[in-house]
Amino acid sequence: MKLIGMSSDTTEPEKVSMFKRIRYILCEPSDAIVSDVVRVKAKLLSFSLLLIVIVLPAVQIVLGILFENMATFLLATLIFIVIYIISRTKYVAFAGITLTLALASMPYLFLLIEFNNQSQTRLALNLIIWPVIAALFGSQWLTSRVEALFISGETLGLVVYSNIHPAIEISMAIEPIIDQAAICLVILIFTWSLNYYIAELEEHKQFLEQRQRELEVYTSVLTHDLGNDMQIIKGHIELLYEIGDIPDNVEPYLSTTLAVSERMSKVIKLFSVVGRGSEYDFLDTLQTMAKNARKSRVGADVTLMFEPGVRSSEIRPGILLPLVLENLFRNTAENAGDSAVVTIRLGLVQKNLLITYRDNGPGIDESIRDKIFRKGVTTKGEGKGLGLYLSKRIIESYGGTIELMEPQIGIGAAFLISVPVL
Repeated sequence: MKLIGMSSDTTEPEKVSMFKRIRYILCEPSDAIVSDVVRVKAKLLSFSLLLIVIVLPAVQIVLGILFENMATFLLATLIFIVIYIISRTKYVAFAGITLTLALASMPYLFLLIEFNNQSQTRLALNLIIWPVIAALFGSQWLTSRVEALFISGETLGLVVYSNIHPAIEISMAIEPIIDQAAICLVILIFTWSLNYYIAELEEHKQFLEQRQRELEVYTSVLTHDLGNDMQIIKGHIELLYEIGDIPDNVEPYLSTTLAVSERMSKVIKLFSVVGRGSEYDFLDTLQTMAKNARKSRVGADVTLMFEPGVRSSEIRPGILLPLVLENLFRNTAENAGDSAVVTIRLGLVQKNLLITYRDNGPGIDESIRDKIFRKGVTTKGEGKGLGLYLSKRIIESYGGTIELMEPQIGIGAAFLISVPVL
């Protein structure tokens, strides 16, 4: 099959910009941290600490109070630098918790050294901004219960501190304290909800991984045992052909049995590549299926028609999709016999593969047309009626649809299948 859009194997090494190198040196977490989630948190923590070390002195210079309290600001900056250094090690969680506590202490420090009862705005900023930032970082490194206790303690501490501060009237401080508590509560609720859904997704992911491992073991056993049995059947039939002297009235049955066993071997092979889609060629599998169908039913005519663009595309609509067409052909063969005529047309519409299946059988009985895809619906007797139901389940598992169409010339059955292509 012709493949387009393939790139050359030789590629130039990617050039790393100076900015990426600096970012890697300053923010990349320790190699001892394995969890992807923790590594992302560590990067954010290191970057935030760098901003604090750079921005905090700049803000104080703009406010004109840096040089009045040089020793205090140098101490605060030194604390953040130490936390930054710790954040680059495997003790990043300790650094995150320490930063949260340091940020929570900032309003007490700044109100102590700079507030002189002249600026209501500065009071509000210190009582709101620092606790909210502390709550944001706490949401990354504290459990929801601990963070709730932390927010409650911070709010209570600010009320007590504002009440005993000689230059602060409690009536001026109570409103911004309530505002910060409300914002922190919103952060807590949002973080709790996010962590809850992340935990649910992680649990579901682990469940799917476990089921995938079980499926791989099951398919391995299934393909091994059934594959061996099918090889025995094929070997015995081929041995009979080599011996010769096969009666003319028996030879068609042996030929049909050999073709059916070859077709079943192909079906078993499909299960062996589940999870290894790169080894799966849908169009080649479909052509092999049509060839084996002609062999299994002497006189049957199976025609594959490809619209422009189908053959030149990499189509992987689902490994089990050929089983659906196998089932449709089996139904046709059971009803039309060796004179079955089947036409399968494939076309691409945007990112969907459209498959039209038509045959010359007796068609679908009017009494069951509206419920043909339901479990157990059939005119063949008890114990039947699973083929189309399972076919619909397979197609829907790939996000596709299957519909029963009206036949063009009033006879036969027609189906339209639509599935997304990968």
